Amino acid sequence: MLHHQNFQIIGTRAFFERIRTEMDKTPEAAIIASGDRQVSHRELLALTDHIRDHLPGPGPLTEQTVAICAGKSPDCLAAVLAVLSTGCAYAPLDPTHPEGRLSDILTDLQPRALVVDASTEPMLAGWARAAGVPLVDLSQIGAPAPDAGRTQPQVAVSQQNLAAVLHTSGSTGKPKRVEIEAHALHLFQDWAVDELALRIDDCLLSHAPFAFDLSFLDIYASLMSGADLVLADAKTARNGAKLISMMQDAGVTVWHSAPSALKLVAEAAGDQTLPQVRNVLFAGEPMPGKTLQRLFRLFPNARFLNIYGCTETNDTFFYEVPRQNTPDPLPLGRKLPYVDFLLADAEGKEIYGPGEGELWVCCPTMMRGYSDPVLTARATVMHRGKRYYRSGDQVRRDMSGLVHFIGRNDSVVKLSGVRVDLNEVDIALQSHAGVDEATSFVTRSGDGKVLNAWVTSQCDGLNSLDLRLHLMKRLPAAAIPRNFTISLMEVPKNSNGKACRRLLAQNCQPTALA
Repeated sequence: MLHHQNFQIIGTRAFFERIRTEMDKTPEAAIIASGDRQVSHRELLALTDHIRDHLPGPGPLTEQTVAICAGKSPDCLAAVLAVLSTGCAYAPLDPTHPEGRLSDILTDLQPRALVVDASTEPMLAGWARAAGVPLVDLSQIGAPAPDAGRTQPQVAVSQQNLAAVLHTSGSTGKPKRVEIEAHALHLFQDWAVDELALRIDDCLLSHAPFAFDLSFLDIYASLMSGADLVLADAKTARNGAKLISMMQDAGVTVWHSAPSALKLVAEAAGDQTLPQVRNVLFAGEPMPGKTLQRLFRLFPNARFLNIYGCTETNDTFFYEVPRQNTPDPLPLGRKLPYVDFLLADAEGKEIYGPGEGELWVCCPTMMRGYSDPVLTARATVMHRGKRYYRSGDQVRRDMSGLVHFIGRNDSVVKLSGVRVDLNEVDIALQSHAGVDEATSFVTRSGDGKVLNAWVTSQCDGLNSLDLRLHLMKRLPAAAIPRNFTISLMEVPKNSNGKACRRLLAQNCQPTALA
């Protein structure tokens, strides 16, 4: 275990070896997939070695990345471990995203290899051939020999600290590449195992896609603690009844997801209760108070934690939610043990004591940076000899020291737990031949946040279906507006002549949009 105040810098290969050492102690712990497939830690490690032997060795570059775009399964998890075992970084891609978006990400990334499965091979094989990137198809490499033991690497091993590369919504219309080092993953899982008191008789449900930073806790905390891990695939993750059934069948004791997933579960539960669940963690967006009260009844014995963080820093704050006198909205809470933070005013001056300002975070789990150094320079700042990430979140610190979320000070919003940059939505809309001008904005309804768009067009035949089909080829589902206003009038502007999202949100009710 790492000590929070004296963490250790480790390389990617060493991080994998620590995972393997812990997994060797619990060889019968299970990875359970949708469809009742189950593999033990022993079998998962054998599969990891088998996949590793099909990966190409590191190339001439100092650091290597292998992209993985496959359905959520034990094979995909083994592919993640296989890449780490070579000392390379893995770049997980969401297979539900449009082909064009995935191809753009891969072209920018230029991975050493691309791992796919039967569901994604038809979509990405053409890109791999054109780019000259080796393709590793998990559905074609076969299974390891039944008596396969631990094998030595058949590929050369890279020595690097970069362990994971995630992609988040970018204001230029191009996803930002977030580079995360091995020690950041190790330190975070160490905190999670300790804080949740994870044991070998626990069972975690992994709801988030592997391309989402929430998956870090699910994967590494379970493997390092010897707990069972349940993988909810994309189809199951959208079905509250199936999620409840999966929790009951597997004996899930720890749940971790965005609040929108818990809302699905609460709506499907009826009068059922799940008394075996002892930890419920949620992150990525505000939790509605009504949903939380229903969850208290569904999970009568659970401890509830509101987690705050972002892809660039991982989780940094948490709040243990009381069942009585529950605040609404929930505070972000208090910082994790290894986190330092401050509040800054509009001029970048530190705010002491109670007050409101932008949240700046400094922690050893912070990203190395974006692939674009210009973006990194904008997002980080040196203060009193420390490097801080500027979160873009306006927060309030109260008299007791608790931190409360106020809102975003830029164009990034969280929708269904997914970070969406409204500028990226605007750019995608404006790329439609029939659109003269477009601005997206967020309103609130009883179901939470709703993404809308105002579109100025002189095209008589343009309708919302045309726009949705256009966006589906370019953006993830969470970034597609629910409602559209298509008008001959220009987008409403503020006094500076700029499109005003706030004005749109105040004057346009979702029920009035078509």
